[in-house]
Amino acid sequence: MAEADVAAGVIDRLLSALAAQLALSGERALSGGAAEAFADLSRAEVEHIFGQAGHLVHYGADTEPLESLIHAISAVIRTEAPADAPFKPGDEVRLVGALPEALAEYDETWLRQISFTVRYAGRGLMVDVQSDLTEDYIVATVPAAAVERIPR
Repeated sequence: MAEADVAAGVIDRLLSALAAQLALSGERALSGGAAEAFADLSRAEVEHIFGQAGHLVHYGADTEPLESLIHAISAVIRTEAPADAPFKPGDEVRLVGALPEALAEYDETWLRQISFTVRYAGRGLMVDVQSDLTEDYIVATVPAAAVERIPR
């Protein structure tokens, strides 16, 4: 088994274990120590964690605990986002304007029909978005100008 496959498998197991623990606690938020572990994540770390978690949800059967974990991690990352960021992790968005280069290999019609969730927002003009997990689990860095908030 390749090292990358082993690493992905380990992350899958850890995410599943943390999701199960969160479900057993009956809480919708991570404990202080768990939340602290997800504070100050880099863009690359966020992309990797949500990509792996998204893959598990997209292809999984019992996904409710994992979805709760994803929301809990998003809540932690949201508090870490800059106050002046145009979008915050957890915001639901859709693509607008020209198709971002990071998504050029995907069907544009499909991309325009699905919703995305902001996963990372820094001080720059870029945000990381993830597709609706029922559709796929793409995580892509796109210009903030290429998305608009979906009213709730």
